[in-house]
Amino acid sequence: MTNRTDSHDTGSGQRTSQDTGLLSNGDFALLGIHDVAYVRQVPSTEEDSDELVYGVFTADGTHIASFENHAIANAAIRQHDMEPRAVH
Repeated sequence: MTNRTDSHDTGSGQRTSQDTGLLSNGDFALLGIHDVAYVRQVPSTEEDSDELVYGVFTADGTHIASFENHAIANAAIRQHDMEPRAVH
């Protein structure tokens, strides 16, 4: 493993060809997107229902499933090799 800080100290402030291992802002935003999910209450999608259900969302906010209780939602996340995270 190399020390990346040595290759970035060019003194000129310009990027070199050795910087190709750095993450772009877009890549950084996607880091862990397939490994992390969160649960929050959302309105049911059934017609004429005021019930709240527990929605499972990917790290970028994509709604992927809904469940009747929080424990089952977290179990489903783990069953799909993802890590549930708390959001506030």
